[in-house]
Amino acid sequence: MDHSQRKAIEQECRDLVIAITQHGDHKETEKAIALFAEDGTWLRAGKPYKGHAEIRSSYGRGSATQLTRHINGGTLVTVTDDSHAESVTYYVAMHHDPKSADAKLPFPFDPPFSMGEWHDKFVKTPSGWKFASRETKRLFERQGGH
Repeated sequence: MDHSQRKAIEQECRDLVIAITQHGDHKETEKAIALFAEDGTWLRAGKPYKGHAEIRSSYGRGSATQLTRHINGGTLVTVTDDSHAESVTYYVAMHHDPKSADAKLPFPFDPPFSMGEWHDKFVKTPSGWKFASRETKRLFERQGGH
């Protein structure tokens, strides 16, 4: 694999990290799930979810009126071979629940809910690069904040 191929894989994997964050924050569950391989896994809050149906169920948590935003830090991608890569991304998660669908922006700027790392593994599939697995590792968490 040459330098330009490696850089292209790194960018495709970074784009997946950005896309899943955007889709998740905007409650575009089906778009987020489509970024996973059919047998992909996600370890969230210590619970493993395998395959699209289980990952879909993990998005049902929380209030329908809660607004969540994740701020991604740097993403370091390591290309293993032409079909596999992995990465670590730092994140900060913010959320606020006004408990009303009619609440007006801007919401109060509460402290971040958590800060941690996403440990991702990627696989090249016939339909492009996908998440093979994702593990959310919370390193810091606001007490009583969820």
